Amino acid sequence: MKKAWLLTAIPPLAVWDVYKFIFARSRPPVLNALLDKKTHRPEYYVWRDERSAALESKVHLCYTLESDRGEILQGFYFPCGKKFSKKIAFIVHGYHSEHAETAGILHEYYHSRGFDIFAPDNTASGLSGGAWFGYDVFESTDCLKWLSFLEGEFGSDIQVIMHGFSLGGATVMKMSDRVPDVVKFIVEDSGFTDARPILRSQLGPAYKLIAEMNRHIAGYDLADTDVTQSLANAVCPMLFVHGKEDPTVPFENAPRAFELCPTDKDLLFTEGTRHIETMFTSGAAYAAKLDAFIAKYIKY
Repeated sequence: MKKAWLLTAIPPLAVWDVYKFIFARSRPPVLNALLDKKTHRPEYYVWRDERSAALESKVHLCYTLESDRGEILQGFYFPCGKKFSKKIAFIVHGYHSEHAETAGILHEYYHSRGFDIFAPDNTASGLSGGAWFGYDVFESTDCLKWLSFLEGEFGSDIQVIMHGFSLGGATVMKMSDRVPDVVKFIVEDSGFTDARPILRSQLGPAYKLIAEMNRHIAGYDLADTDVTQSLANAVCPMLFVHGKEDPTVPFENAPRAFELCPTDKDLLFTEGTRHIETMFTSGAAYAAKLDAFIAKYIKY
């Protein structure tokens, strides 16, 4: 979900190159560097990367799962202590990211509250297989499958918090009408309610052609990225988090999502905050919102 200015800044990209740029696992590092300057402030990267490295240094377990599409997915389990906790924070990363980069943001918080952390590499990301992003379509079905795996591995008495960022935020919203009872609440941070408006703003007149290509290549319709119906039928409490200066996923996605949700809910919308930076800019407020949900919905 990056901005159209880049597509126009590097002509003449062929249609196939544009498609790969938007949907494929890999793209030139120089393009990522250019996009990152627009997405986050420099000091955020230092803060994030320190926490990612700290998480990766911890003892953890690696699990594999085959997706419904036949891809081998990798998931990483970080216990908060010597014994497994029955409380699990399931962290879902975003677009062109991977498990530790995102879970690192919250590992100190969740471990200090007695939660183990489970963080998969989504399809086409990190160490998982797959060539194409699903913009929440693939990721939501994969995460539901991971939930079944966790329930089988650790028991039906586990208590899970689903916590997604960016595309991961859209993913957990997409799941919100289908999560099993082990999921006690959902946190969505900077997620989109529908990928189509964002992609239209990037692609302009090329959108229809690229969308049709995606239907044939990746095998899904971009209309299926719309999470509004799922949200309208959500079955568990939800916390909505978004920065008001988000240059990647427009802020207006957040109040729309909040209004659609029929369950117990709360929000944290912060001034001057860019994409998925709320824990960085307003960590105490974020922790307070999470603490309130944990006190209400998690049994110790």
